[in-house]
Amino acid sequence: MTDPSDHPNNRKGGLAPWRWPLHWQILLGLIIGAGIGYIIGAWAVDQVAADVPAEQRGIEAAGIATSSYAYMFFDLAGDLFIQGLKLIIVPLVTTSIVLAVANLTKQGDGATGFGRLTGKTMGYYAATSVISVLIGLAVVNALTPGLTTDDAGQTVGILEGQDLSAFASDQDAVDKKVGGKQATDFLDVFREMVPPNVIQAAAQGKLLGLIVVSILIGYFLSKSDNEPARAVKTFTQGIYDITLAITDFVLRLAPIGIVGLIAATLGEQYAKLVPDGRLHVFITGLTTFAGGALLALMIHFLVVMPLILLLVARVNPIRHYRAMLPALLTAFSTASSSATLPVTMECVEDRAKVSRKTTSFVLPLGATVNMDGTALYECVAAIFICQAFGVELSFAQQFLIVVTAVLTSIGVAGVPSASLVAIVVILTAVQDALPPGALPEGVLLASGLGLLFVFDRPLDMVRTAVNVFSDSVGAVTIAKTEGEERVLSDQ
Repeated sequence: MTDPSDHPNNRKGGLAPWRWPLHWQILLGLIIGAGIGYIIGAWAVDQVAADVPAEQRGIEAAGIATSSYAYMFFDLAGDLFIQGLKLIIVPLVTTSIVLAVANLTKQGDGATGFGRLTGKTMGYYAATSVISVLIGLAVVNALTPGLTTDDAGQTVGILEGQDLSAFASDQDAVDKKVGGKQATDFLDVFREMVPPNVIQAAAQGKLLGLIVVSILIGYFLSKSDNEPARAVKTFTQGIYDITLAITDFVLRLAPIGIVGLIAATLGEQYAKLVPDGRLHVFITGLTTFAGGALLALMIHFLVVMPLILLLVARVNPIRHYRAMLPALLTAFSTASSSATLPVTMECVEDRAKVSRKTTSFVLPLGATVNMDGTALYECVAAIFICQAFGVELSFAQQFLIVVTAVLTSIGVAGVPSASLVAIVVILTAVQDALPPGALPEGVLLASGLGLLFVFDRPLDMVRTAVNVFSDSVGAVTIAKTEGEERVLSDQ
């Protein structure tokens, strides 16, 4: 997919915001949305009658804010943006995985060599993705950025009309319904991986089953070279290309959608939190979330990756950091692992001295299926939003997040903000797994997506650099296990 920021009309926009690069448009949308949200929230607070008890002023103000025409208009704009993201989930994930698996038939040194290289590559990608998600899981559970000091959800204002005591009773109901059923829930995750009706699974958005089916289709397409199989692959490629075009269109409208999401969210939260003096706690939660996500990414980037280079590849990590510096800077600047791929391949082949055979196989595949930083961020973001909504996740539900984060990271295109689509997938899967009563009727976890936009762009840049670096570490590690002696040498 082409980054909308790279469009010629977006490079020099002057005072015309619609010609600015996309990330500047999003930043402007954040500022405008925050300003509108503040105005809505402050107006609602001023409308609260003076005789309303202090403990009820927040709920009263939030009700006034959410019933205003301004709130409803911006809430609609935000909802349409989320619906646009949901629209592309199924075709984007399924076609990208089918094509990624089907294209594993590149010529190597015979069937044995190809199988060995494929096994090592996929094994490395699976292992590092799981490790990264577990790091994110540990950090977000340790910091609990979505909870207040009283272990209540930060965004209580979004739970229309419920105070903390009512919400606590709902939480007790969740504990009773989930308790003792962890083993069953664990097995249900695997049952959903084999859907009895793939059309129904697509209609219901059950991505776990669709991902498994897509892998199977891609695998058997790679084993067939007849005309019908080529037609299926061509058709899948066409759907994938069209989906990317629609994704480009949705991302071009992202600034407008973000204005709506931030205005509605901040307006409601300001009205809910300011009368109770809890606004600073909410801001602290967002900052803790961003810091926690960054901490988890740095642990993976500065601890796990060097350990793999030292203990498995047996090369000097410092030399590899130096070799990959141009690719890392490019990834950080563009926030696109796909756009960075040519630079990554040049650094790995010419600077790290990995063979062309290994580079040309491992890195393009990695740019599609290996998204360590993205999977980590998806896990942290999804659990943060669940915490913010006051949803206490059981072990089985957190395991569902881990599995879904790893699998959806495979289907995420290597473009800016594409992980937002995957986070919607994860939140939808989690909400489907929640027992009745865990959230008020009509409240969607995905509506908390607007909270992430405050720090999404800088975190996107960091996690893209982590994705690219993990791909390069995989190429070096696999090359060393294949007996390539010139890797990171002075020769």
